[in-house]
Formats: sequence, structure tokens, C-alpha cells
Amino acid sequence: MHPPVPPDAGRPPRGVSFALPSIALLAAACWLALGRGGAGHDHAVGADGGQTARAAARTRRASVATELRGVWVSDVDSRVMNSRDAMAAVAAQCATANLNSLYPVVWSQGETFYPSDVVAAHGGPRISGRYGLCAADRDPMADWIELGDRHDLDIVPWFEWGLKVPAASPLARRHPEWLSGDDSGKGTFDQDGTTTAYLNFVHPDVQRFYEELAVEFVTRYDVPAIQFDDHMSLKTSFGYDDYTLARYRAETGRTARPAPDEPAWLAWRATKLTEFVARMSRAIKKARPGVELSVAPNPYPWSYDNYVQDWPSWVEAGLVDEVVVQVYRDELTRFRGELSSPVLAGLRGRARLAIGIMAGQKPAPVPIDMIRAQTAMVRDVGYDGFVYFFQESLLRFTAPGETPESRLDGIRHLIAPPAPP
Repeated sequence: MHPPVPPDAGRPPRGVSFALPSIALLAAACWLALGRGGAGHDHAVGADGGQTARAAARTRRASVATELRGVWVSDVDSRVMNSRDAMAAVAAQCATANLNSLYPVVWSQGETFYPSDVVAAHGGPRISGRYGLCAADRDPMADWIELGDRHDLDIVPWFEWGLKVPAASPLARRHPEWLSGDDSGKGTFDQDGTTTAYLNFVHPDVQRFYEELAVEFVTRYDVPAIQFDDHMSLKTSFGYDDYTLARYRAETGRTARPAPDEPAWLAWRATKLTEFVARMSRAIKKARPGVELSVAPNPYPWSYDNYVQDWPSWVEAGLVDEVVVQVYRDELTRFRGELSSPVLAGLRGRARLAIGIMAGQKPAPVPIDMIRAQTAMVRDVGYDGFVYFFQESLLRFTAPGETPESRLDGIRHLIAPPAPP
């Protein structure tokens, strides 16, 4: 997730469509831990030795006839991952607040919050060592599914970190050839105090890794959808590793080193990303028929200019089933302007189209009056629903003049399902 986009961010018109103990000991323990299945597991071993789903994906509670009312569940500035009881409390509170969908983080800092043989095969921990997950033999994803069934909530796993990994992570250290670089020769950037690298989506081995990761997930867990967001891409200043530049030159015949914003270079990378999204979409739907692919990008064309995400073309090509556009604006006129985008208007009916609303970040939660006004605008314009960022700022942090009780009561009333016509 990103902070609000500046109002003067470059916005060329949409015109051309492009083709489609010690840390070491703890990690070792995580590698070996959690060999069991858990609640929510639903997989079998196919004849080829690979995993195949036993059944089609469960049907979404949020549907054409039912408004999507969701919240992203982050582990940042939160204790939600500390215990099953903490997770249960969040799920119960969200249900009380009339939400019907949770998007809990499952991929963060090159680690999973569920047991992953795919990550382990590439030198990483089988499950993150954070929050005592290894020591307690926990499977948070199985717990989320159980809680969703208990409280009638869709559980849509959120692969939050996308293509980002800490530069010191096992994935980055084991596969330096997978990493991208920027136009100044650097291969890392700062992510909230963590030296971070990008895995290069143009590289076939990176694509294979993410395909295996996603297929493993949808065959193991009975979820209706999985979600990637704006981090399932690279900043436009990246893409200058030797492999990507060689591919670009071979495929285009251009020999000069391109500038980050050169139109042909932007378009080529956007096309490669679209091809990657198509591969992911095909793979998960083959592994689990009916499972949805959800994406949560920034508004277009900012997403294209800054992250080579031409996500409207993904919708037009039928590659994604749900789009939650992150419209994080602190001024109602600008918020309404984004909702009135001709690009969004042209995509109505092609996918579930919802709006991401900022509920605040520590230590600055958005006042309940602003959340209420933005939620009302989303409904007035006729979108399929909304998802708030994030659970703590929505339900627990308080703005001046609010109490936890008054904020929760306000949320419960404003998120109440709309009256039937």
C-alpha cells in the first residue's frame, strides 16, 4: 500500500493498448515446523506428483447482488498475528461492524504467514519466524478460514509485499540473478527502514516461483480469491539489470540505454507485466477452478507511469476478477474526481470494481466523518463496494474527539448494508 498520490502526478491520457536462539536456528526450526495439515486445507496429490484441488473454489459472499465491505488486515502497527485469540477478536469485531470480507496479509518480507514448501525449497523458512508462528506450530491461514466461516466473512489472502523482498532475505541471497536494478546502478531501496530489493518479473525463474507459490496456496486452502496489490510490480526506475536490458534490446532492436520514462521502454515493461499477470491468472484457475484473482492498484495512469501497471488492460482481457483501486485522498473533491474517472467508468461490469478507502495510519487515523463521507460517495457513484486500509486505524485507533466505543459505533452504522430497493 502506498500513501496518497500527489495531485500533480503525471497523467497522460489512456490511449494506446499494449499486448498482454540464533536467527539461523530459528529459521531452521521454521523450515521443519508445521508439517501437518490444518483447518481449511483442501488438496490432493495429482498423478504427476503435483497438487491439484479437490473442488472448485468457494463462492464469494460479496457478489453482484451483495456489496463488498472489506478491510485489509495488516501485521504492521498491530498485534493481530500474535495469537489465535488476537485474530479471533479482529474477526469478531469486523463482523460486528458489518464487514463481509477480510484481506489478511500472508506474504511479507520474503516470508509466508502459512507453511510453504515452495519458499522452503528456495532456502527460506517454511513459515515466518515472527509472532511465534514456528514455536506455536500455528497456521494462521487455516485459522482465518475457520474464523471466516464462523463469522460469515470472505477470507481473501493478501500477498502484500508482491515482488519486494529484504535484500538480506534468503530468496535474495540465494538468487542474486533474480534481482532487478535501477537506472543509477543501485539494486536496493529503503522500505520503512528495511533495505529492500525487487525480484524481476521479467525473469522466467521469478515468474515460475510466484506461479508455484500461488498454485500451492490455492490448492492447499479453500479460499474464493487471492490478491496482489501495487507492489506486484517494480518502480519505473527499475528494470536495469543485465537480463532485462538484454531481453529488451533483443526484442525491440533498440541498443541505447532507455530513460525510465521513455514511452517504448515503459510500454515494453508494462506488456511483460501483463503477460506475467496472465500466466498467474491461468495457473491459479487451472489449479482451483473458479478461484478469483483480485488486484489492488493505484489509480490509472499514475499506476502506469510509476509502476508500469496497465491494470485496465488486465480487466479488458479478463485476467482479473476484482479490482480494488486505492483512492487514498484526504480531500473530498479529489476523492470524488478519482471516482469519476472515465477509465473506471469504462470498466464497469467487466470485473468487481471496488474502491480502497484510507482509514488512517499510525499515529493519524482518519476522522470517522471523512470515512463516512467517502463511503457514501462510493455508494452514490455505484461501485461494487469498498475496502478500508487498515483494521487498526478503522476499528481501534481514534481521531481527536473520538473514543474507541464511539468510533466502532460510527463504523458499524456507516458500514450497515444498504437498504434493498
